[in-house]
Amino acid sequence: MNCPVCGKEMERGILYTDSSRGLYFLPPGGKVGLWASVRGVEKQGGIVLDGPYNSSLPNRSEVRGYVCRACHKIVLEY
Repeated sequence: MNCPVCGKEMERGILYTDSSRGLYFLPPGGKVGLWASVRGVEKQGGIVLDGPYNSSLPNRSEVRGYVCRACHKIVLEY
């Protein structure tokens, strides 16, 4: 995939987090509470990338995407 900003080749990879309750994209001021839900995140205009995991057990979240090392941009698939 070519970078949409600079046009150089991007590297495929994953955005990864360990021991999380999920992975979310939120608008400025958005918050995920202790008991997150898809509906609660989307109601704020957010996007659930992985999760939510509402348990005390450690969870791993990952989302596939591409990174451009030239201009420091990441493109995610959801």
